[in-house]
Amino acid sequence: MASRPMTQRLVLLGILLPSLLLALFTARAAAAPEIRTHEGNRVPACVTPARLMHFMAARNPNMEPRFRDIARLYRQHGEALRVRWDYAFFQMLLETNYLIYRTGSGRWGDVKPAQNNFAGLGTTGGGVPGDSFPDVSTGVLAQLQHLVAYSGEPVANAAARRTRERQDDIIEVSRKLGRAVTFRDLTRRWAVDRRYAQSIEAIAERYRSVYCTGQAIAGLQEEHEPRNRAQVAVATQARIRDEPRVVRVPDEARAVPDEPRDTPQSAQRDAPLNSLHVFNTAALMGAGPALLRQPRPAERPAVCKVWTASYGGSKNILIRTSVGEEVHYTALQVLDGYEKSLADTFIRTHAQGGEPIEEFANREAALARAFDLCPSAQQPR
Repeated sequence: MASRPMTQRLVLLGILLPSLLLALFTARAAAAPEIRTHEGNRVPACVTPARLMHFMAARNPNMEPRFRDIARLYRQHGEALRVRWDYAFFQMLLETNYLIYRTGSGRWGDVKPAQNNFAGLGTTGGGVPGDSFPDVSTGVLAQLQHLVAYSGEPVANAAARRTRERQDDIIEVSRKLGRAVTFRDLTRRWAVDRRYAQSIEAIAERYRSVYCTGQAIAGLQEEHEPRNRAQVAVATQARIRDEPRVVRVPDEARAVPDEPRDTPQSAQRDAPLNSLHVFNTAALMGAGPALLRQPRPAERPAVCKVWTASYGGSKNILIRTSVGEEVHYTALQVLDGYEKSLADTFIRTHAQGGEPIEEFANREAALARAFDLCPSAQQPR
């Protein structure tokens, strides 16, 4: 039996612990920055569009290609409107579940990806879809303009109908605060969720814990594994197209399609590889700066296939994976500066047991090496 002093301490701890936790959560919410930027409220240098895209792609590697430039648009419009575009981006990640637009259970939300509505503008519950915008840039602008209204300043020619119709009421409530409006003040206003600001701050903290520590990004491992593999099951991949093309270097080396097709890897493995009639491997390998790492000797397997996959960017990592009796070579397109972490993510989730073997400045050079290692993929079947 516990002694009386020990029992008293446990009772006291039971009383104080909830208060301490509440204070902790309140302090985190209070740390949310003001919506508008000024000399003392700037976006940190550790926040860049490339890092934001890397952060998101690690959780949604099957992101639609049209969203690949969205972080740059947040910076562009945010700087023009003097809005903390980093927190607006984190708000978008919360609202869209990292642009997956589905809940953790796989159910669609009220807003669909084609609407380009990144913060639930005009969604009032009950399945109301809210506003729609013609393109990604306009959708980003609409969210940031709505944030301007929440800061207490009117917006002329607002892109969102919701902003045009409601900004007078929004501005009136914001100005009654008598101080600068912060992202914390969006709770129970932008969304009814009483933890709305805390959820945005949690995403911001997750980002800072990785990208604002001064450590090399390439060393990241588990932080970048997708949270829900059922939602982000396969990376965007594409097979070589049907039409045979003669490749000449450097201006006409375009044997690889610019836009990948969203084809699951499992389906691709069951399909025959389409072939190229001529692929000038020797010419591409001599294309100067395209090759970043000298090739190492490798066996040429009898049964092999060549694939491409993309997380965006221009650099390519050639990944070798054994699949049964076959060997697959994947030219993985990655963001500049994040080669190792994205290659590790791809291998963990889509090419288990694979290994990166070489690094190239562009896809053409990576595919040239892949076909050098897998010459049978070039022959018509």
